[in-house]
Amino acid sequence: MKSVVIVGAGLAGMVAARGLKRAGFSVTLLEATDSAGGKAGSNIKEGRLVEHGYHIFPAWYLNVRDLLAELDIKLIDFDKFYYLRSKAESNDAPVTDRFMVMYGFNSVTAIIKNIFSGLAPWPEVFLQAYFVIDALAERMSRRYFLDRISRTGLLRSRWYASDDIASLEGESTLKASAVPAYEMSAMTARLVTGYWLRNRKPFLSILKTDMQHALIEPMVEKLQSEGITIEYRCRVSEIETNGSQISAITCADGTRKEADYFLITTPLEITRQLMQKNLMALDPDLGNFGHLEAAPMTAIHLSLNRKIDGLPSQHVFFKGGRYGLSFIDQSQHWPGLDTTELSFISSNFIPLQGLDEGAQFEMLFDEIRQYIDISTDDIAHYVFQSNQEVPLFINTVAAWPNRPEVNSSKINNLFFAGDWVRNAIDLACMEGAVSSAMNVARTIDQSVNGTSDLPSARVPRRYNAFTMMLAKWALFPFALIIWVLARLGAGR
Repeated sequence: MKSVVIVGAGLAGMVAARGLKRAGFSVTLLEATDSAGGKAGSNIKEGRLVEHGYHIFPAWYLNVRDLLAELDIKLIDFDKFYYLRSKAESNDAPVTDRFMVMYGFNSVTAIIKNIFSGLAPWPEVFLQAYFVIDALAERMSRRYFLDRISRTGLLRSRWYASDDIASLEGESTLKASAVPAYEMSAMTARLVTGYWLRNRKPFLSILKTDMQHALIEPMVEKLQSEGITIEYRCRVSEIETNGSQISAITCADGTRKEADYFLITTPLEITRQLMQKNLMALDPDLGNFGHLEAAPMTAIHLSLNRKIDGLPSQHVFFKGGRYGLSFIDQSQHWPGLDTTELSFISSNFIPLQGLDEGAQFEMLFDEIRQYIDISTDDIAHYVFQSNQEVPLFINTVAAWPNRPEVNSSKINNLFFAGDWVRNAIDLACMEGAVSSAMNVARTIDQSVNGTSDLPSARVPRRYNAFTMMLAKWALFPFALIIWVLARLGAGR
């Protein structure tokens, strides 16, 4: 029986372990901390179990949804979300009068409602939607070009581009992906928006409780029932090589793990630390990891001592604002919460990275108060997680050539999985992590047996470029007229 050592018991590591065990491999799963889940898991903060940030499950999370179905985990579906104007922008109107509803791409009616939602002058919203179709009409044969130009760069090349449209596109991209539009590859944006548009229902979903209890613990129990043990508090300190292969992994406590194959599923910033000189000498391409970027996506969890009336049950994005803040009121979905519980994510934390955590929280909370009528007296408890030590991989321009395949091209028993590894999703998210994990398990099995019964990751459907090209030209006369109206100030 061939053996595999997997480093990292996050979602990618657990999914890969399950697949390899089912294929007949002896699997050892190592985790540096005392709990599984990685960035999808939860931490104990001040005696409370707290997530890294709220999680969403779009319809195009095909492989994640398959996993949830196998574990009999139910979801709550949403068909819309909201933008919230600041108090200053709305003359201190009540919070219930400052929400703008935005619908998923479920129908033409929903799209028309979005155009006239009040998010921006309706001609600009129409032209931004037209840009989405225009970008999807780009041929996949131009992938090399699209990967080397940003989402903003592609927009600026269009005849209808304007500062208002660029601002609208930038805000929606940042809050949907935590990647600035001027950094995100146009190729990544093309793929992800294509998945959203083609896989429309449900628009997105959430779990009925926190990720640790709803998914991670059932997943750990599933692994245990299949004979897979997770060895906790085993932080890898060295990867040994012998000739052209890896021979063993040594943990910080001196434990030495030998195997036929080694799979690294740790996050990008951890994996870079593991790629020491002996590995770089065998495979210089591992040095390309240094070109990849990661940035923290900060989370704040506010437990209030009262109930705030009028908040939607769906996700809310602050319109404008400096830090890309969004939230969901978990008390409307999770059991046992009698007062309002707001889970915030800051998608643009870069301006605050040089400050201490106390100052970071104060600046973020100051912006929260510009949108929601709460004060420090309303807070029963809060947890602030800068997540600077666990940043998310971001799909910057030209990142794809520097991302690894699931297998090293030079070290034939070294493999990788994680959302930063090449996969069809091409975005840092749970679906990307699970997709790469399924593909690496199949690849390892094939390398031993020549074939494999393990499934490849499912790839979400997208409309082809020809269909989107037809839509683009069908809408062109309307886009031209509306562009003229926009220049004349219509809708302002």
